[in-house]
Amino acid sequence: MNYKKIQLKRGKEDSLGRFHPWIFSGAIARIEPGIEEGDTVEVCSSTGDFLAVGHYQIGSIAVRILDFDKREIDESFYTERLSQAYLLRKSLGLIRPDNNAFRLVHGEGDFLPGLVVDIYDRTAVVQAHSPGMHYARNMIADALLNIADGLIEHVYYKSETTLPYMAQLDSRDGYIKGGFQTNIAIENGLKFHVDWLRGQKTGFFVDQRANRALL
Repeated sequence: MNYKKIQLKRGKEDSLGRFHPWIFSGAIARIEPGIEEGDTVEVCSSTGDFLAVGHYQIGSIAVRILDFDKREIDESFYTERLSQAYLLRKSLGLIRPDNNAFRLVHGEGDFLPGLVVDIYDRTAVVQAHSPGMHYARNMIADALLNIADGLIEHVYYKSETTLPYMAQLDSRDGYIKGGFQTNIAIENGLKFHVDWLRGQKTGFFVDQRANRALL
């Protein structure tokens, strides 16, 4: 691992000791030359000690922390995090024959800040909310196909409206893996037509599961 470094001001590393997932721009003392928006960077204390690795971006939230250990942020990293997220949903009983619509990744809550992934049957709809996750989209797509015992066969990328508007990222929506087969998903035994091509967000508000069951 040989990431460029961002050094914090004295006393600004305390939040990382509490595992806060963000570094604000005002906490930064020095940015190593050559760092560009979306790069993976190493965050160091004012004395140069390693603190974390994360994605750099221009703005108030300057670094979104990916790990507090010194490690490579590669496909195996995303496979590990996505597998953990999948096993958590499975343990909560969200993944069943009568329910194949669920949120697999919810940003910081799954230790993947800037990333949202919703699953509809065998299709994963991926949204990046940071340049770093946009650049990692192909690794994320490959990792998604490697988890969940082959459950996921198609990956649709939908980030045109969620990335920072000032960033020049060419974030066109479209399939990264597979292609359109069906957009029918099952929630609590009921079939729903999910329109991830033209619908809002990722196409379906999975957080309303309980309200739909009540209705």
